[in-house]
This record gives sequence, structure tokens and C-alpha cells, in this order.
Amino acid sequence: MSRFRFFILPRICLALSALALLTGLWVLWLSLSRPMPTRLLACRQAETASLLPHGRMAASGPIHMEEAQADWDAWALLQAGEQYSLVQLTRTAGLLWAADGVRPIDLGDGALYVLSADHSIFWEPGEFWRDDYDPHEDEVPYSEAIPLAVCTDPAVVRLEGEYLLLGHWEDPQTAWAERASPITWSPAGEGIWVGAPVSSAIPERPDGSGGHSGTGVFRCRGYDADGNLVCSFDSSAD
Repeated sequence: MSRFRFFILPRICLALSALALLTGLWVLWLSLSRPMPTRLLACRQAETASLLPHGRMAASGPIHMEEAQADWDAWALLQAGEQYSLVQLTRTAGLLWAADGVRPIDLGDGALYVLSADHSIFWEPGEFWRDDYDPHEDEVPYSEAIPLAVCTDPAVVRLEGEYLLLGHWEDPQTAWAERASPITWSPAGEGIWVGAPVSSAIPERPDGSGGHSGTGVFRCRGYDADGNLVCSFDSSAD
């Protein structure tokens, strides 16, 4: 009896305490969307969950916006053969990373494709302040985006591009000429480019409702070392 009390029982209690601690940590890990210690491991986990082959991390970087509130903390572009995928990541508990699924990128027949690593809405005051200023009517909504470009043509050494919120009722060429915001590109990896945060005003609907709507679209052109146009992309033409 004394052997059970002084030797066996403490060990049983210790084992049960360790099991309860591990169970609690496992439940906490699940509640935090199963975070991983590195971005790459989080991407691997997302690929497995999406039944996709594991690719190499072609490029990754942080997400910092100037005006809007970002939805994620980092982005990663994965490459498996000729297939590229975007993964958006959130930092959890200060050290761990959780991936919000995998978004395959359809390059189609072109050598250049542009998409957004993150985009969000913010509001700015109208152009004129008045005594009857109404923030719900006079503030202008903007969309801020983090552009990413994938270029499979090795001859391209420079990109130029623009971002625009295009209303479905608008003529694209007129809207590009009047409101397009230029993108400043920087190389982020082999064939991968990242743009500085760029904003575009969301157009007001012409039905007099005072509402705003539009679709974020990109134009981009790739040039070789001699300044020759090699490839181009225009999502407003789709």
C-alpha cells in the first residue's frame, strides 16, 4: 500500500498531468488554425490540405500597407514545375505562421501575370470641406493593393504597370487615362516582382445612389535590357 501511495500514484498523476498539458496545447494549436514555426512549413501544410504537389518557395515577403488595414502579414509564391500558387500568411502568437489556403495562378498562354498579394479599402475626405459636410456622402473610398507579377520570360529585366478600380459601366481606355495609378516594381525572385503599395479611387456608380463599386485591374509591360517590349498583361481586357 505504501509503495502504491509513494511511488506508483505520483507517477500516475505526473503522466495524467503531462497528458492534460499536451491535450491543451493540441487544442490551442487547432484553435490558432494549426500554425507552423516557418512560412515554408505553413505553405507545405496548405498545399497538403489542398491536395497540391509541394513546390519550391519562389519568393516571399511581408505585407505592409500605407493607408489601409492589411488582411495578412506576409505572402509567398510557390512554384511546382510550370504551376505557380499564391499563399497568404498570418503571423500567430508572434512567432508562428498560419496559411490561408493556396490560390493557383493561371498564366494561360502569356508570359506575364499580375495579381494582388492583398488589397483593402480605406476612406479619404472629399476634395472640399463644407458646413454641411457629411462623411457618409463626401468621403471617397480607395482600394490599396500590393501587386505581384510572375514573368516566365527570362529576357525581361524591367516592368512598368498601373493599377485601377474599374467600374463595369466605364470605358476602360478612358478610365485608364484619367485615374490609373503607376506601380513601382522591384525584383523579388527569379521571375517574380513585387510592387510598392498602390491606391486607386473607387468610382461612384452613375445611378445616383451615391454608392461606389469597381473591380481592381492591372496593366503591366515587360522590357528587355535594350528597352524592347517583350510581353504585356491587361486584366481589364478579360
